[in-house]
Amino acid sequence: MRLRTPRDDERAQIVALLTEAALPTADLYRSDVHFIIAVREDGTLAGTIGLQAFGDAGLVRSLAVRADARERGLGGRLVQALETQAAALGLRELVLLTLTAEAFFVRRGYRRIERVAAPPGAQATAEFRNLCPGSAACLLKRLDATPAVKRLLFVCVENANRSQMAEAFARLHGGDRVEALSAGSRPSGVINPKAVRFMAELGYDLSTHASKSLDRIEGEFDAVITMGCGDGCPWVPARRREDWSLPDPKHLDDDGYRGVRDEIARRVRELLADLG
Repeated sequence: MRLRTPRDDERAQIVALLTEAALPTADLYRSDVHFIIAVREDGTLAGTIGLQAFGDAGLVRSLAVRADARERGLGGRLVQALETQAAALGLRELVLLTLTAEAFFVRRGYRRIERVAAPPGAQATAEFRNLCPGSAACLLKRLDATPAVKRLLFVCVENANRSQMAEAFARLHGGDRVEALSAGSRPSGVINPKAVRFMAELGYDLSTHASKSLDRIEGEFDAVITMGCGDGCPWVPARRREDWSLPDPKHLDDDGYRGVRDEIARRVRELLADLG
């Protein structure tokens, strides 16, 4: 899935997607909305988001993802791309109205404000005046604020393969935006040499990690990801919980192990994009 700015002849597709999502479109041809779109390999539109700038503030609007492209972190990627664009334009804050996606944006650092407290330029738009109902939540995010570090925990049985690689990929792709940990419900105490070897192929030294028990894990997490340990995984406080149910690769051949490794990398990238 590739994110890019749309061509002029793609505006009708954007409007069709927004209409399908029951989002305002009446003013789009009269407004200076800068869109980012997500396009599949076959060229079809999978998602979109728009930005209207007013001085040092911007209005986020028109976030829509096709039903068959949801649950893959695409919405988070679109928001992240828009925020990057807004920062490059020198915008200091973003505001939006939403009827259904408040929790989605709150997880990305937006906070609810009174509608009358929104930047004046945004309040003057058709979306604020008459296209979005008064019941819509008004949210704001300051782009010059230091982003909160996300705490992530990856759990499998032995903490020797899957969860260790997930922790590594979160560190690789999340950088200083995340604190990534891993643990096991019944830790083996050692990292599988296969995990070390196949992560070394990607330039990551997994031998610096340690296999550890969930009993040593403390605090609350933004996301806890289990990998098929089932009843062996005790409860850990988290804002978000997922079970990826990935096969334990320790007995797989080299190609099979690499396949699990690469699937973990893909899912970690999507998780990070969705968390923002």
